[in-house]
Amino acid sequence: MCTLVFAVRPSPDVLLAVTGNRNEFLARPASPPRVWPELPGVLMPRDEMAGGTWLGLTARGLFVCVTNRRGAAPDPARPSRGLLVLEALRAPDAAAVRQMASALPPSRYNGFHLVFADAREAGVAICDGERLEVRTLAPGDAHLVTERSYGAGEGVREAEVLREVAPLLLHPEVTAAMLRPPMQRHGPSPLEGACVHADEFGYGTRSSIQLVLRSSGPDLLWTQGHPCTEPPTDLSPAAAALVQAQAN
Repeated sequence: MCTLVFAVRPSPDVLLAVTGNRNEFLARPASPPRVWPELPGVLMPRDEMAGGTWLGLTARGLFVCVTNRRGAAPDPARPSRGLLVLEALRAPDAAAVRQMASALPPSRYNGFHLVFADAREAGVAICDGERLEVRTLAPGDAHLVTERSYGAGEGVREAEVLREVAPLLLHPEVTAAMLRPPMQRHGPSPLEGACVHADEFGYGTRSSIQLVLRSSGPDLLWTQGHPCTEPPTDLSPAAAALVQAQAN
């Protein structure tokens, strides 16, 4: 289960705070975040199978992330949801992503939750492959999104994760390092923790992100692999260079 917890404007100095894990089949190739030639002005990892991505940060401070939505079996004829994220990352701000998402044909992609946020607003597009709804997410609050969110079967684990992470996101001195431990937690069964180890299914946590975006600059940690065993890479300099290039 992918897990994303975030807040927009949780305190006067913090524009955006994010922590999350991506869970995926172990055999699906992916590259860590960088600025790719085909999409300058965006720092993002890449899905090397379909060519899309599951999250990204733009030089303008727009953050976009997608999770699957649990429900009907996916239609393999539909394009990868990672291509939707690429489309969203080309937008100038969250308001433009909202407009783009609202106009999407609901049957274009398999079910998804598309989260988009910048310093001014946040929202989520909820699609089950047949119906699509775009909701506003209140600034100053902590929000959690998994594939089971918004009526797709949320359980006890989601509430527990939000209860642990929310005070950290809302702390005025929050750092990326503070947001990492909850993403290292394991659950009572292999698929129920934030950090998933399900080798018998060829599935598990593939990466982890912690981002705190202040007006003074970004604080960004990335883990390629399980965050419980792999050390994080500090991508703050890369994110700062991205923002600085936009300013110039």
